Amino acid sequence: MIEIQNVRKSFGDREILKGIDMTVPTGSVTVILGPSGSGKTTFLRTLNFLEKADAGQMTLNDITVDLHKASKKEILNIRRHTSMVFQMYNLFSNMTALENVMEGLVTVKQMKQSEARAKAEQCLEAVGMEGFEAYYPVQLSGGQQQRVGIARAIAMDPAVILFDEPTSALEPELVGEVLGAIKNIAREMHVTMIVVTHEIAFAKEVADQVIFMEQGVIVEQGTAKEVISNPREDWTRQFLNRYLGQWEDYVI
Repeated sequence: MIEIQNVRKSFGDREILKGIDMTVPTGSVTVILGPSGSGKTTFLRTLNFLEKADAGQMTLNDITVDLHKASKKEILNIRRHTSMVFQMYNLFSNMTALENVMEGLVTVKQMKQSEARAKAEQCLEAVGMEGFEAYYPVQLSGGQQQRVGIARAIAMDPAVILFDEPTSALEPELVGEVLGAIKNIAREMHVTMIVVTHEIAFAKEVADQVIFMEQGVIVEQGTAKEVISNPREDWTRQFLNRYLGQWEDYVI
């Protein structure tokens, strides 16, 4: 389980996160929705120390850290238990798909090459990329590159995977294959996930918990049925109207 308390972050005079509290059960999928500028990505980045929070505490299973005062050792410990999938794929251009997935297994987990290869092949197959092991990133579509990135994330056997708008940089026709890979992982591997996205249909189908953020606070949270089909707050309704047309027609 992940317990997050009172996460705050400002850039200059602008307060981006205004005291975020969140509980993410082990093996569950939490989807964070909200308009651009609501603080979703900043929040996600504080959990992996890509942004230093001004305040806040996180407990990841039996590890508790102060998100503002964490030592380098504590940060490394959290990062050993988390993986992150970014908007851009961040693959090593001089490595094949297989080598990209193997890299962390060999350098961080100190696996033997043969073990790392077998694990990487298994993870590529899990995201539908079998047969592309020898391809370099330049030879792959954006959706395929993102699926390699997802394979790289799950290969590390993390306690949680953080997804930061994993489809936002893709052409519309490529979005489905990436969301399909994430759905498959959620169903088959039961990995704890926190997903920042604008993909409402994905949230409806996969999320155990949906959180709606606006102006640095959590406005609404609950099941997908509660938040998407029966939103209580005007901000949530306005967001759903923008992305769905008529949210009233989007029932579960």
